[in-house]
Amino acid sequence: MAFSTFNANLARGTNGNDKSPTLWTYTTTDSLATVCTSGYFNAAANRLKVGDLLFITSAASPWLAGLAIVKSNTRSLVPTFVAGVVDLFNATVVNVTINSA
Repeated sequence: MAFSTFNANLARGTNGNDKSPTLWTYTTTDSLATVCTSGYFNAAANRLKVGDLLFITSAASPWLAGLAIVKSNTRSLVPTFVAGVVDLFNATVVNVTINSA
């Protein structure tokens, strides 16, 4: 399921600064592969900029956490806001699930 503007699971982890990347956190039941598909974050195109980092936790089986970078965003803010297509690089998995059984 694509991200929606009503989804409260996307949160800014750092203060916004147009000159440096912003760290965002996002929790979902979608897989990391699904989250990293082009267009998943289109509803947040007005908030995400190229270079921003997304720390994603996925409750899909297996539970994974990953770090992805915004690759491109075709939004336009001038002269009026035009929604864009947000594309991420593939997420780098930052954990390993270990089954202790």
